[in-house]
Amino acid sequence: MLYHSKKSSEFVGLRTGPSGQRQIVYDAQKGKRVVLIIESHSALISDIDAALQEGINSRNVVGGIIAALKARNIDVDFDALT
Repeated sequence: MLYHSKKSSEFVGLRTGPSGQRQIVYDAQKGKRVVLIIESHSALISDIDAALQEGINSRNVVGGIIAALKARNIDVDFDALT
């Protein structure tokens, strides 16, 4: 699942990392990338998808996604910030 912001060129997507963990990747217009590792192994794809849809149109996309994941009891950890 991939989403682009309607207000800017921000992008979020869900992928499986090299170790098999699910990761949310956020790319900003100015080249900033944030990778969130989903720590909740039992998290449903449908819940993650709903959180991404909710967060992508937030004023602060990363903050919106994290808040939406927390509201669904999905724990994440920051993997990389470049």
